[in-house]
Amino acid sequence: MKMLSALLLLLATGSALAGDDLTLTRTFDRMSPPGADIWLWNGVNQGVDSDGHNAYGNNTVACKSSSDSVTGACPTGRNTSTGSTPTPIKLRFTEKRSALTVDLTLQGYRVAYIKNDSHCANHMTAQFTLSNFANVTCAGVYRDTSDLYVYVPAAELAKLPVGGLWTAHLKLVSYWGGGPNSSTAWNADITLKVTDPSHVDIYFPEFGTASPRVDLDLHPHGSPNENPWAADTVSLDMCLYDGYNANSTQYDVLLHDEQKAHDGRSDGDFSIYRVGGDASETRDRVDYHVRMYNPENDSMLDVVNNQQLTWTQINQGRVRPVRLPAIPTPVLCSPTPLKLSVAKFSIADKNAGYYQGTLTVVFTPTTPTVD
Repeated sequence: MKMLSALLLLLATGSALAGDDLTLTRTFDRMSPPGADIWLWNGVNQGVDSDGHNAYGNNTVACKSSSDSVTGACPTGRNTSTGSTPTPIKLRFTEKRSALTVDLTLQGYRVAYIKNDSHCANHMTAQFTLSNFANVTCAGVYRDTSDLYVYVPAAELAKLPVGGLWTAHLKLVSYWGGGPNSSTAWNADITLKVTDPSHVDIYFPEFGTASPRVDLDLHPHGSPNENPWAADTVSLDMCLYDGYNANSTQYDVLLHDEQKAHDGRSDGDFSIYRVGGDASETRDRVDYHVRMYNPENDSMLDVVNNQQLTWTQINQGRVRPVRLPAIPTPVLCSPTPLKLSVAKFSIADKNAGYYQGTLTVVFTPTTPTVD
């Protein structure tokens, strides 16, 4: 069997002002994830006190839960401390079609400083964990502002076990002046479009990693004195994996035989040929018809030899979980079992011998592309 695939990547970013919602989308190859961290907020200012007080300088940031990662798990309170190590934020990512979940650990911290006073060394700039602050002054002046930094470490992306459409919803809240302030919430909707082109597969469950071999039983039936005949129908289980957990916007599928001589063959049919015979002779050729399951509308369709099929709603079609040999985590593929049928023919019309041929399946999924 032959497989072709065309897969490109899309990258898009989002930005937000303090307290606003943020939408961020990144697309990458699972086998070659980004080498740089993915920033949600990279030095976004939380506000400035105009009266010399330190409410904004001490404007800590908290999660809504310390244990539930659905919207982010991190400290929910605040502490007077000089701790500067970034705060880990455990966040739940869910794959759209399979509902598989994985927790990634984001990192966050604040940098507080005096915005307008130049008499203090380096504006008394200091890094804090999200939940820590310090009531200190320089010449009687408090830190009057702070910037927020939250990012997904590049190393965390390797924890996504399969390609797919991974989403997460981070919800943080500011502790302005010592209490939670929901009006300055920090919300991020994150989408990671993870393609896995190196694992696109035309999977035949009965054969594992081997190319399938299908036997057509064309032994004579009936009495030798009464014009013996042959016919057969066999099924072949097949499933198409796009490396994107069946989230692709389009599948192109094409089946063809060896494209040898086929005079007199029914339009769209396929053929096998007698080994050692003459491919141009109809007596050395047996024709067969192919039907395939359409996962978009849950029906069988007639396949035309060397004519491309295009499905544009495949990401809404039927799927099934499978465990592919090269991927340890189960993934979703689109079931497309085949049915090969040889219509009844007279044995006397064919030369005796061993007939064989090759049926090639070409599968091209459409996944996100680069701008």
